Amino acid sequence: MRILIADDQEMLREVLEAILTRAEMTVTLAHDLDHALAEIAKCDPFDLILLDYHMPGMDGLEGVRRTMAHGKGARVALMSGNLPHHVVRDALSFGAAGFLPKKLAAKSYIEAVRAMVSGQQVNLLDSDPDYPRKASASMAEQRLTSRELLVLKHLDGGRSVAQIASDLGLKELTVNFVVKTLCRKFEAQDHAAIVAIARKEGFI
Repeated sequence: MRILIADDQEMLREVLEAILTRAEMTVTLAHDLDHALAEIAKCDPFDLILLDYHMPGMDGLEGVRRTMAHGKGARVALMSGNLPHHVVRDALSFGAAGFLPKKLAAKSYIEAVRAMVSGQQVNLLDSDPDYPRKASASMAEQRLTSRELLVLKHLDGGRSVAQIASDLGLKELTVNFVVKTLCRKFEAQDHAAIVAIARKEGFI
């Protein structure tokens, strides 16, 4: 399953790449619409293309239309942290595969992507009646950096801070800082709680 993710937020690209890669999907990243179209042109068709509605080059729904026209038959879906219902409805009406809010649990992303690839039309805007109020909230607490994801994976393997530092070639002070950040993001008190919550939310 090959997925193209186009978004101008580097952190979000990395998070989605990590989530979908763990689900055994092959992910290609783009930072704007022109970059996405270039990736589409140079390789075999993707199974799904995820576009950030507000990234450079989109020009509203025109970006979706352009991507569908040049997408070699790939399904095209929208992502956004805050998008009016009528925009989502318009996109779906002319054939978009779906809409995904950016503030979404990892497991939900995986399920939605698989559903859209299988041919379903997915609109998670309508599944959450509080979306207009919640969508403007920051997603930062649900995002993990690539280093945080690496440390989390090693914690899940039962490694100590000293062992993780050795494995990753980092100082123990650095690993301790990352673990403290994970505790804050997951609202956890210790390593075991971090792993338990991360498993529940689909990060590992």
